[in-house]
Amino acid sequence: MLLPTGCYVLVKRFSAKEERRRIVAAVWDPKTNGDSAVAFENHLNVFHQDGHGLDRNVAVGLSLWLNGSVVDQYFRTFSGHTQVNASDLRALRYPSLAALQALGTGRTSVLPEQDELDRLIDDVIDRDIAA
Repeated sequence: MLLPTGCYVLVKRFSAKEERRRIVAAVWDPKTNGDSAVAFENHLNVFHQDGHGLDRNVAVGLSLWLNGSVVDQYFRTFSGHTQVNASDLRALRYPSLAALQALGTGRTSVLPEQDELDRLIDDVIDRDIAA
């Protein structure tokens, strides 16, 4: 499927047993990858909004969230395999859109070290729950 230019979050459908995380997410950003329509191979799950790209801050925040330890630990509790299906991703609980946007605001799509990433997620989620 050809998608219009925009920011998308991509998740690998298969991970090796040796990988640190089962869910590995990245942002496709037209600013760095070219501003044209795009198609992705079927080895990837693609997060989009009604067939269009996501707000850049939401995409970065979603990618950070999916790469967090809390998501990995949760995923491993109900899935003993290394395959990540779209239905698995739909079954996850997600922070609010505002929290994802706050998590991604002012950040690049480059992942910080895991400890720092988990602290960022904890800070944003704690604020989201308190609101």
